[in-house]
Formats: sequence, C-alpha cells, structure tokens
Amino acid sequence: MRSKILCVGEYLADVLPSGLELPGGAPANVAFHAAASTAVEAEVVSRIGDDARGRELRARLRGAGIKDGLVQVDGARPTGTVQVRLDANGPGYEIGAPAAWDFLAESAENTTAAQASSVVVFGTLAQRHPVARQTIRSLVGQARASGAMAVADLNLRAPFFDDEVIFWTLRHCDLLKLSREELLIVSGRLGADGEMSSLFERLVREFGLRRAVLTCGADGAWFFDQGRLWQQAAVPAEVVDSVGAGDAFAAVLAAAVANDVPLERVAPFAAEVAAYVVSQPGAMPAWPRALVERVGRVLHANG
Repeated sequence: MRSKILCVGEYLADVLPSGLELPGGAPANVAFHAAASTAVEAEVVSRIGDDARGRELRARLRGAGIKDGLVQVDGARPTGTVQVRLDANGPGYEIGAPAAWDFLAESAENTTAAQASSVVVFGTLAQRHPVARQTIRSLVGQARASGAMAVADLNLRAPFFDDEVIFWTLRHCDLLKLSREELLIVSGRLGADGEMSSLFERLVREFGLRRAVLTCGADGAWFFDQGRLWQQAAVPAEVVDSVGAGDAFAAVLAAAVANDVPLERVAPFAAEVAAYVVSQPGAMPAWPRALVERVGRVLHANG
C-alpha cells in the first residue's frame, strides 16, 4: 500500500496575465506533483465555491488521479482566485479575499484522513482566516499525534501573515521548506542579520527543526538534515514561468519523507522536477514519462 500525503489549505484558480486560468494553490500543487511521482497517494483538503471555477478545479483533480472527496463545496462564497503577474523579478500575486477556502471546516472525513496519513503538508496562507486556521491546526495536530510527519511550506504572501502564524508554523513541523526571501522576512522578525547560510542555521537552532530546506532559485538549495548542513545545486532550465516550482520541489521532499527515503538521496531529483516546472507554463504541468520513471525509482527505493 502506498504512503498517503494529505495536503491541507488553499485550492484556487491562478489567472495568468493572458487571462488563461490554471489550477493552483500551494497545497494542491504539492498534491499534484507528489501524485505524479507515482510513489505516494496524495489527497487535497480544501474548499471551493459552488460555481463553474470550482467544478473545473474539481475535474482537474480527478484528471490527475487525485481524490476529491475532501474538497468541500461552499454555497455562499466563491472559489478562490489569484491574479498572477510575471516579470523579471519572478511572479507576483494578487490573492482574492474572502474565498471559499478561508472557511475550510473540520469534518469527520478530513479528521479520519489526517489520522491515517503518513505526511501532512500545510503552509501559512490558508491560515489567514480564523476558521481555516483552526481547522488546519487541528488536522496537523491530529496527524502528528497519529505518527505522521508535518511538512510546512512557509509560502508567505503579504499581507496574509503575522508573527503568530509564522512562529506557530515553525514550531509545529517536522520538515520546513522556505525561500531565501522568506528567510529574510522571518530573520528580520527575529532581529537577526548576516549571511544566508548563517541565518538559515540560526533559524534551525532557534526552533529546534529536525529537517529544513532553504530554496535559492538558480543558486540551488540548502538542506539541514541529521544535524548536517549541505547544499544542492540547481538544475539549469530555460524559465517560462516559476509559478509552482517551489511546490514541486516540496512535493518530492514530502514523498521522500513519506517513504523514508533520505533527503540527500532525493535532493537532485527535487531540483530536476523544479527545473522542469519552471520550463513549462502553469504550476501543474504533466510530467514526461522519463521524469516519472527517474523520480519514481528513487522514491520507491525503500518501498
């Protein structure tokens, strides 16, 4: 039986500058790429509106082979949207509020799924509203109490975070993934400054993190695991857009944690997947068969 990854939070439509709408939201992106690896079963816990966008998003999940039974339908609020801006500095986001996913409710079904999961993935954005925040924290707590590992992809999106949300997330995860921009934000709130690697080491010590990953775009990523700090080079790619690349990277790491595969073994493959995603439009491009085989092989290594 495959390990199960539960991805909790926002599921929404990314609206590109061209007007094209594509499925997005960090937890859903992670679920898509984790499922693409064929090494785990991934499921999304979210909430959509009772509208055409919501029905399209639900169909996209099914088309990717991801169960949609834990995606709630809200009759009063719309499916979430994000207006994506693409420029030389990377993507920018205008995130609609309120949205259906702000009102994600705890249920018997998602509680049972959390307790049965191997890994639960969450971030800060979906904690912007008290209703979803309470649900996410309850599900993360129940998953960890049942033996699951919690993977936090920090995913800071101004103005939807504060110190309480950031620090709660850092204290309740077993693997943290954050970008260098996010590291600078968090370090500033801790009154720390210095070189990127030293800030990363300080953050790991400050919160007693067991595992952590700092992504640095074309400069690769820093990993902390088993008491050791080391660097993984990026895989060169021709960038079409970088939306979802970090989520794809996180998905491979989450699948590795679920299958007890060492991060050092899987890191080059996470970099390869991220490079592929930046070379394609949208956050959820289908993986080529060769990529599925290479990544799946390493993730199944301990299976």
